[in-house]
Amino acid sequence: MKKQMRLLIIGVTVIVVVIAYLVLAGRRTECDTIFEQTATRVGGNIEVIKNKGQFFLGREQVQALTDSSQKVGLHLKSCCLSQQTGNMTPDQFQNCVDGAKDYETKILQVTNLINEAQSAKEQGNTQLEEQKSVQAREVVIAATSSGSELGKVAANLSTVRQPSSSTSTATVGKLNVEQEPNNTILQANVGEMGTTISAEIATADDTDFFQFQYKDAKNRRDIVAVHLENKSTTLQPSVRLLNEDKSEARAWATPNAEGANLDFSFSVDPGKIYYVQVASYYGRTAGRYTLSVAPQRAYDTYEPNDDAFTATPIKLGQSLEANIMDGADLDWYRISGVNAKTVTVHLENQSNTLQPSMRVHNADKSVAQDWTSANAPGANLESSFPAEPGKDYYVVVMAYGRTAGKYKLSTH
Repeated sequence: MKKQMRLLIIGVTVIVVVIAYLVLAGRRTECDTIFEQTATRVGGNIEVIKNKGQFFLGREQVQALTDSSQKVGLHLKSCCLSQQTGNMTPDQFQNCVDGAKDYETKILQVTNLINEAQSAKEQGNTQLEEQKSVQAREVVIAATSSGSELGKVAANLSTVRQPSSSTSTATVGKLNVEQEPNNTILQANVGEMGTTISAEIATADDTDFFQFQYKDAKNRRDIVAVHLENKSTTLQPSVRLLNEDKSEARAWATPNAEGANLDFSFSVDPGKIYYVQVASYYGRTAGRYTLSVAPQRAYDTYEPNDDAFTATPIKLGQSLEANIMDGADLDWYRISGVNAKTVTVHLENQSNTLQPSMRVHNADKSVAQDWTSANAPGANLESSFPAEPGKDYYVVVMAYGRTAGKYKLSTH
């Protein structure tokens, strides 16, 4: 009797294990199938956008879509793994799938709009071509934003961290705390822009490295402010900035006294990594400090419009207000609805710092009128050029030298 009971228990155990395996295998198959099918469809549409879309969207927006599609792929895979390991409820998994489907729908919209813009271009319908291009760019912005959000979900779901020579700062509430060792650039603490890090130059010869990545859903450039708040009466800090390739972007800056704070700003490109190094002046002092690296949102509402592919549409007779953020900023505008033989572009300077320059391009992007510049910072600028009715033209505004400031642009 006991032998039969043991055999029965063993038999039941085997059946339970087999059923559990089949259920898990079924979940894995369903999950992987969703991932593979979605990735295949999105990947196919991304390839179409890469091949046809650069003219209508611009290189930066095509690259942004490529990057966001990779984040969505990671999102689905992370959801898949979380479901298989029992760390996600069916409703949470369905939310994952719905998020990916929403992104896929946006990618399909972009593909269809690009095909429509291409057809309009081939038919010589420039107005419809521009309309479809603008619509496609708007959907791209929404898609890349969705991709970024799904990427954040994937990062939160991931339970396995890849080994890295860098260490993240430990988070305490909203305050990040420096983690030693971070004495070389290869050991840089990974921080987040917009947060504050509490740190210390523990000894006179100590040095601290921090790594930050600038991210923007619309791929806009920005100005970032670095603020070192001295929390001691002894430390005389020195700070320098390094680029992603570890070359020096800004030389050492030092306040003129022990206990003093330090501030400076710099321009950032979307997706780029930057390093901030903190040390004491000539290795003589020590003390505590906090460090913040905060984006200033210095761009105007029309960014990114740094090239012909992302040019802001403007009708003849329309005016708008914008700004030149720094010496590297370019503002492109596409003038449509030209019905005169001469077009005048007037730039009203709304700052006492900007010394503006202006250039005009034909519809084929060849130069129609080369750079003209205002004669001083704060001065207005006006330029007229011969036009052919029915044609579109590009106007490019930038700073002469390293100036910056607000302006109002009008055309007639």
